[in-house]
Amino acid sequence: MNNADFWRSINGIIADGFTSEGLQKLDHYAELFINGRLVYKRFSPFEQHGCAAGGTTHVVASLLAGAETAADRDAAPDGNEFKRELQHGAQQADRIERWARAVGCWTESIDDSKPRMLGEQIAEGGEAVVYDHGATLVKAIGLDYFIQHYPLTHLTLTP
Repeated sequence: MNNADFWRSINGIIADGFTSEGLQKLDHYAELFINGRLVYKRFSPFEQHGCAAGGTTHVVASLLAGAETAADRDAAPDGNEFKRELQHGAQQADRIERWARAVGCWTESIDDSKPRMLGEQIAEGGEAVVYDHGATLVKAIGLDYFIQHYPLTHLTLTP
């Protein structure tokens, strides 16, 4: 599978509404990513490792955030780049929410349950907030960081 085929597959999964077959494909892609057989060129090797260490849920959310949207394909009619970026962010958030609901990991009101679910906040940067949850760390990523700092790039499948 080449890069174009991969992204067509991701966009097909999104368009089909996250069917059970599509969810299985996403899990398979996450497994390839975690095992180092799928390389997201936007990520440095260190970021690739960190994303993989976050597990399947983190990898799938990252792949869905990286998928092309209509806002990527269609420039705002008035040439307003900021408007296009807002549309892109809204589409990313919508697709990740639909996927999270489909797999049962969506939380309606995170503010009320944040300390119980995520733990104590221990760090915050331009991209994410990190929480100490006992034996694990939780990294909550803001999609606006990716909109402003990283263009859509390629993935590579390794043998």
